[in-house]
Amino acid sequence: MTKYQLSAYPKQISTRDGRAVTVRPLADTDADRLQRFFARLPASDRYFLKDDVTSPRVIAEWIGNIDYARVLPLVALADDEIVADAALIRRRHGALRSIANVRVVVDAEYRLQGLGTALLKDLCDVAADAELDKVTAELYTGVQDDAISAAEQLGFIRAATVHEFVRDEQGRPHDMVLLVLPLGKWYQWWQF
Repeated sequence: MTKYQLSAYPKQISTRDGRAVTVRPLADTDADRLQRFFARLPASDRYFLKDDVTSPRVIAEWIGNIDYARVLPLVALADDEIVADAALIRRRHGALRSIANVRVVVDAEYRLQGLGTALLKDLCDVAADAELDKVTAELYTGVQDDAISAAEQLGFIRAATVHEFVRDEQGRPHDMVLLVLPLGKWYQWWQF
């Protein structure tokens, strides 16, 4: 399995409103920063994440099991605090080994500033460099519409919609949208 290339990091990016942010891989010294980041997220945002990110045990497991050949976790920092977390996750073997899943979470104060899109593009570039076939994202309508739009602007295609797949905290149903970004030649042409 090809290890994700990390030579581009750390790197500086600017948000639309001019704030400087450093993007780098998650490090084993980031546990407290990551815990504070997820604690700042609105509970309604955390509700739709796959893991209980308020649990110190979950964060410790992520930090203690960093395996850059399987998962590339990136963090964006401003003033030494994490303001976004992103990950490119792939399987080690079998039919799904050429496909990676992506997850991006951005602090409420940094949303709609291009940070999430920049992280998503970085992860897709890394996946393309690793010669993967596709990148996927699973997002929920009505709560992650901005993220769906950003992914589609980068070339992700709606591959499927599962109606009323999840319920929010108030019991309202939301569709799950499976977005797929083909890589290889298609991705190169899309980046013109």
